[in-house]
This record gives sequence, C-alpha cells and structure tokens, in this order.
Amino acid sequence: MTKWFPLHLAAAIALLSAPGAALAHTKLVGSTPSANSTVSKVTSVQLKFSEKLIASTVKAELVMTDMPGMKDHPPMKIAFTSAIGKDGKSMTLQPKRALVPGTYKVKWSAAGADTHRMGSEFSFTVK
Repeated sequence: MTKWFPLHLAAAIALLSAPGAALAHTKLVGSTPSANSTVSKVTSVQLKFSEKLIASTVKAELVMTDMPGMKDHPPMKIAFTSAIGKDGKSMTLQPKRALVPGTYKVKWSAAGADTHRMGSEFSFTVK
C-alpha cells in the first residue's frame, strides 16, 4: 500500500491543479441592451457568455413584463429566432420586429464545458 501512496498523491495534486476553466460555470458577462438599462430602440438582444456554450443546452425567453398605459397587462412572451455566434460564446435573440415601449425580461440557461446548466435573468426598458 505504501508504494501506491505517491501515485495517489500525484493524482490528487493533478486534480487540484487542473485549469480553472474546466471547473468554471457559464456566466453572462454582457448584454445589449444591458441589464437595467433604458434604451430607445431594440431590434435584437445580444448575450455574451464567459465560455463556449453547448448548443443543445441553450434556452432563452424574452418576456414583456410591463407596458405603458396597461397597468394590469399580464406578462407576454415575445417570439424570436436565436443564433449562437461563430465564437460559440454569444447568442442573438431576433424578434420579428422592433420591441415596442415597455419593460422586458430576458431569461437564459445554458451549459459550457463543465456541462452544468446555469441560468439567470435581467430586465431592460424600451422607451
């Protein structure tokens, strides 16, 4: 058993010193429009991630949560097409037409190299 100890120790050190990227979770690092911003015209929403996405794990939702003059309007899902960028680290949500004035929420989930699905949401306002 003693002769196996150096081998086990070497394996443990190798695991602990593995590159951080292999253990990192996918994070949203930027978006256009940005979180909590107020913008005048939106024809698409761009999401930028910390690492390459596994395409089969990507999900996104665009929801209008508030509309001027319609206080009791329920949240409304907005139809869009989506595409992952050539870099594999970005995604574009393309509604059929420019977004009308109101407040919108973007929800996303995706996995990167570690295969752990992560997700978040943010809002922005179109004036």
